[in-house]
Amino acid sequence: VLLDREVVADVLGNDESLVRLFVPEDGHSGVWAPLFARGLVLGNITVWRTDQPDPYDERDADLLAEIASLAALSVDNARRYTRERRSVLALQQRLLPPPAGDQPAAETAGLYLPAGEGAEISGDWYDVVPLPSFRLALVVGDVAGHGLYATATMGRLRTAVRTLADLELDPVELLTHLDDGVQQLTRETDPDTPVGATCLYAVHDPVTGRCVLASAGHPPPVVVRPDGTTEVIDVVPGPPLGVGGMPFETAAVDLEPGSVLALYTDGLIERPDGDLDSGVRWLADSLAELCGPGRSLDEAGRALMSRLGDAAPRDDAALLLARVRAIPADD
Repeated sequence: VLLDREVVADVLGNDESLVRLFVPEDGHSGVWAPLFARGLVLGNITVWRTDQPDPYDERDADLLAEIASLAALSVDNARRYTRERRSVLALQQRLLPPPAGDQPAAETAGLYLPAGEGAEISGDWYDVVPLPSFRLALVVGDVAGHGLYATATMGRLRTAVRTLADLELDPVELLTHLDDGVQQLTRETDPDTPVGATCLYAVHDPVTGRCVLASAGHPPPVVVRPDGTTEVIDVVPGPPLGVGGMPFETAAVDLEPGSVLALYTDGLIERPDGDLDSGVRWLADSLAELCGPGRSLDEAGRALMSRLGDAAPRDDAALLLARVRAIPADD
């Protein structure tokens, strides 16, 4: 729509205080175009000419209409993406267990940090599963891909892990069955949709103090001993879930009471130079500093995530901490 100052002033009842809100002081000729997309008016663009004496003409109006059409589509896409991202993040948060927990075998804390606002939500997850005889299963995983599909797949895998954990399978058996399930999911899925995941499953026995674990292509856990020393557990990563054809291997570590076991996804240790080893060292050093005996794991985890937030992570990050306890055999 072509505008001029006199027409706008007439519409506004020649109220100069209102005119000044809509027309620049020296504006004499203007063009207005709505931001219209998918049946909704999202806003408008108004342009006024102040310096040049010639008024805008129909060609200028057509050009602004094209600009407004492109701008409206961009705004609409951004709004839809923001809504989807918020929905996926809310779904993912509902699928995760409470941030902090307390079991006979361990104090636990889990935290999830999404990447920056410009990134899609991925399928990182963690879980804590109580088992018979005070044992405790700890699991963390990372589904391939991003968005709603990755989050939905994460929910299916978390449910599958809980179901298999109830059968009291050892870590290798559990990952083998989970791998079969992901392969079946791959066969049922569009070939263009990535299917696969990494996962680490650990079972801690507070009576013996032994933690048995297995990895499906996942980064190794870190232990902070009561004296503040750290150890990266030597576990063969094995193939990611969905690959099939290759066995998983068991690793075991003895944990003294008060030791902190840290499971995490690769978003926590990724670095711009691609050196994951330096990321693991940073994680171990940070945990040794933050996981003192007088500090709750939830507080320590949040402090760690705040450090990661300053580094603007490119991928989502999940962290599961467990400070183990000892239970006498006669209990």
